[in-house]
Amino acid sequence: MPQSNESLLNNLAHELRQPLSTIESIAYYLELALPHGDPRVLEQLTRLRHLVEQSGWILNDALSLSQPRFVNPEAVDLDEILSEFVLEQAQQDSHWPHLDLELAGAPVWMDFEQAREMVHGICRFFRTVAKAGSEIKVDTRVLSGGSILLRARAEGQNGDDSSLPPGSNLTLEWLERIATQNSATLAIHLLDPARLELTVEVPPAPLEHLEFPECDEARSSFAVTELPEPVAQGTL
Repeated sequence: MPQSNESLLNNLAHELRQPLSTIESIAYYLELALPHGDPRVLEQLTRLRHLVEQSGWILNDALSLSQPRFVNPEAVDLDEILSEFVLEQAQQDSHWPHLDLELAGAPVWMDFEQAREMVHGICRFFRTVAKAGSEIKVDTRVLSGGSILLRARAEGQNGDDSSLPPGSNLTLEWLERIATQNSATLAIHLLDPARLELTVEVPPAPLEHLEFPECDEARSSFAVTELPEPVAQGTL
C-alpha cells in the first residue's frame, strides 16, 4: 500500500530508533567493561554516543520539517527558556553555552513551543559544530527598533561553514522555518576563518498582550470602597 512521504518518514524514524538505542547501550557497556588505561578508547566511545545522539536529532528535525505546524503566538520570555534549558542540560553535560542575557523581562512574540524548539535547536547545533574545547556563547538584547536579538557564537570545527557536520543543514532549515513562521529572521555568518555566528531577530510582544502586575496592584489600591448604608431619619 503506497505511503505518503510523511507516513514513510514516521515509519523510518520508528524503525531506526531501536538500533540506535541498542548502539548507545553497547557504547555505555563497553565504557564500563573495558580497561580505563587507554584514553583513546574512551574518547572513541564518547564520540560514538554523540553520533547516536546526533542521528536522533537528524530524525527529529526531518520529522518536524515533514509535518505541518500551526503557530499560536504569545508573549514569551526568551531569557527564561534559555536559562531553564541550559540548567537542565548542564546536569548531564557541561559543554553547553555561556549565557549573557539582557532582555530584562522584555518578551518576544512567538509560539511558545516553537520558541523552546528554537532554543534547543540553536544550542545543540553549536554543540555539534563547535570545535572541541571551544566556548559557546549565547546572548540576548533589545535592539534600538524594539526587536529582540538572540545571538550564538563559537569556534567551528573546520574553520568554515561550508563543511558542517552531518545533519547541520537540516537543523538550519528547520530553524529557518520556525523563524519564518514567527515573523523572525535567521542568519548565519562566518565572522573570521574560525568563528561561526548565528543570529535570530524576533518581533517583540505587542503592548496590548503584556501583563503588568504592578499596574493591577495600583488599580486595586484605588478601588472605590463600599459606601455605608444610609441611616434612617430619626434614629440618631
